[in-house]
Amino acid sequence: MEQQLKNQAWYESPRERLSLWRQFRKGLDTNDTEQVCKTVVEWWKTAPISSMTINPVESSAWPTPWEMLHAGNFCEDSMALGMSYTIYYANENISNELLYITDRNKSIQQLCALIDNKYLLNYEHGSISTLPSDNTMIGYRKKIVDVIKHNT
Repeated sequence: MEQQLKNQAWYESPRERLSLWRQFRKGLDTNDTEQVCKTVVEWWKTAPISSMTINPVESSAWPTPWEMLHAGNFCEDSMALGMSYTIYYANENISNELLYITDRNKSIQQLCALIDNKYLLNYEHGSISTLPSDNTMIGYRKKIVDVIKHNT
């Protein structure tokens, strides 16, 4: 039943999506950061992905979480932003940064969320990774709290 609600949340009205996101955030037990990351990845991996909705390196233009969820349009990069926002608004004290990673081995450039300096979200869809070191460059690094301060 919970999985069905997660899958359906993305297709609800904007108001209902926002309400479900709030319930989801408030229901997270933030005492176990790894479990929080797993739960957040599970929630966000069911969001429908469309074409590019944010410029991953221009944080001043990023939408607030309420704007994102209201619009209901997500891309590979905005998924990281959504996960980062979710964790921040569940517990502001969890270390939470956004990184723009270039991985030459995988030929990708991807916005990722680094949580608690060890859990990398959105590097691989639907899973938690660690920060790769070989042939990887971080072109951009910003704390989510700074993004929020600048964009509100």
